Amino acid sequence: IRMKQMKELTEREAFNKAAVYCSRSEHCISEVCEKLRQWGVSDTEVQERVIQQLLEEKYIDESRFCHAFVHDKFHFNHWGRQKIALYLSQKRLPSNLIAEALEEVSDDDSLQIAIDLLASKLKSVKAATGYELYVKLMRFASGRGIEPDIARRAIHQLVQVDDGL
Repeated sequence: IRMKQMKELTEREAFNKAAVYCSRSEHCISEVCEKLRQWGVSDTEVQERVIQQLLEEKYIDESRFCHAFVHDKFHFNHWGRQKIALYLSQKRLPSNLIAEALEEVSDDDSLQIAIDLLASKLKSVKAATGYELYVKLMRFASGRGIEPDIARRAIHQLVQVDDGL
């Protein structure tokens, strides 16, 4: 089996392709670097110059990316702040930008999302005791990245359980 030979992109072609990629949706530097590697741009100096030009021309703005990511994952995917922070840190974004973007999500909004998620989950949870129900709901909330105190408050608003706390 012959491997398909990839033609090395010129720096200009790489920039143009990355600019189109960034203009379709928000992306961070690590995502664009990964795309450049996938497109066959292996020279790190070329990658750095392309990234620098994208930053200068505002195709990439990591603060803007963080805010958009937090908004979308919270409102559309119903992720908690912990899960969002984890994913952003995996994208090698600065912790100050992550913290700033997460400030947009209030405790009240988090609590409401947690209540909605857990109310939906409650319909399918089978538990012999209140404690078992509490543990299953807490585990579910944790998987969604909801902070323990928010999850606890949401569970107490939905059901009367003795969680031992």
